Amino acid sequence: MIRLAKKVVTFAAAALLSSSAFAAINFSDNFEAYDLYVGPGYQGDIGGGWLIFANVFGDYPGCSQYWYGYGPFPAPNKDSGFSNITTGSSGQALNVFSDYDNPDHANGACLETSVFQETVFSSADVGTYTFRFDTQTPVALGTDVSTYGFIKLLDPNNNYNADIFLTVPTITAGTKTLDVILDASADGKILQWGFSTVASGYEPSGRVYDNASFALKNTGSYQGEEGVPIPLWALFAMAGVLALVGGSTLRSRRKA
Repeated sequence: MIRLAKKVVTFAAAALLSSSAFAAINFSDNFEAYDLYVGPGYQGDIGGGWLIFANVFGDYPGCSQYWYGYGPFPAPNKDSGFSNITTGSSGQALNVFSDYDNPDHANGACLETSVFQETVFSSADVGTYTFRFDTQTPVALGTDVSTYGFIKLLDPNNNYNADIFLTVPTITAGTKTLDVILDASADGKILQWGFSTVASGYEPSGRVYDNASFALKNTGSYQGEEGVPIPLWALFAMAGVLALVGGSTLRSRRKA
């Protein structure tokens, strides 16, 4: 029995400590680590892995006639296009707005601009994830302007078409959340989460975001150190191993 217990302990330890047992995307950003934008003009890139992309359409506000796109590029810390680091209601925050450097704003174009994080998804990361963030509304949006948080899953083997595209409006202030189920079919695909603006005619489009996180949904899991969720099956396995080892030790002592 003691030999069996040792084998079970070894197997359970290997399983629990393996990358697949604990592998999960665990992202958070409160934007305090970046340089506050003081301007004017371009102040470098924000950093932290934040990227930008723009899709340009021809029939605002319908936005169905695709013209062109550009990106991804590092997110800039500037006042005229995409993003900067500003002072929010509780410290530094991310200010997201349209690309006003694009002259097609004056040509009736529909500019969908995005500031986001991305990673290549692995089958070891499967689970239900929550994208959570706080929204602040420093200005009223212009006519027909829309803003939203999003989660996308892009297939690089299918012209980068979106297998998943979830959005939550950020017209109003407050905490917003999006949940997404990612299974093994997402392996090797590009996962993105972030913020988008759809605008034209140089209309006001600014929204401020803070306390952004993308991590496993905390349903039925114990939150371990550094935010790594420990699944319930792992807790039960550990409890079973401890009970088996304890029982074996007790019986061994009684025989002695």
